[in-house]
Amino acid sequence: MRRMAAMLTLLAAAALGGCGGSDEPAGAGGGGAAATTAPGPTAAAPATSEPAVLEAGRHPVSLKTVDPDRRTITFDLIQFFTGDAATKAAAEDGKESPPPNDYYIRNVNSRLRTLPVAADAPITANTLTAQSSGSATKNVPLTLEELAGYFPASGADPFWITVDGGQVTSIAQQYLP
Repeated sequence: MRRMAAMLTLLAAAALGGCGGSDEPAGAGGGGAAATTAPGPTAAAPATSEPAVLEAGRHPVSLKTVDPDRRTITFDLIQFFTGDAATKAAAEDGKESPPPNDYYIRNVNSRLRTLPVAADAPITANTLTAQSSGSATKNVPLTLEELAGYFPASGADPFWITVDGGQVTSIAQQYLP
């Protein structure tokens, strides 16, 4: 009887262990939208800051902290839609559709992720936000130290990070009109 109970416990544990889904992003391609997959039922867990590996590629994020001494960033993955995809996503969420300025941002979970930033990673921000001058926007290069002092002033502007081999290889601010 004990042997049967132990076997059932092992089978149940194995079955439950294989049922978890991933809330890591789907490929974030160009065109109309770049989005993460919707998380499974575990998305309601409180936000945590933990090292995480993301698949290689370009991901839209909301920066939370920048640590130039450790060369890491902590961020929240978001979904960034434009064009027809923005209209569709906003409608699905019961928001104004088509959305103002032809973009829509969705954040389906609050899990924070921390990744190292490569020493040679290019970092850019747009000049209207970074320097508050001029009538045109263009990307200006920043160091990780400058980004640490700059990004809280950028408000909720999203950034795009490129990940390769478990580290961030570029960071670029998304201009929002």
